[in-house]
Amino acid sequence: MDTTTLIIVIVVLFLLFGGGGGYFYSRRRR
Repeated sequence: MDTTTLIIVIVVLFLLFGGGGGYFYSRRRR
């Protein structure tokens, strides 16, 4: 796996768990 790919994966996971993903997760849960 390339370093660039690894960075992209980390950023995506960070956004999903800490950014927009958390917002959609909260809305979906209600």
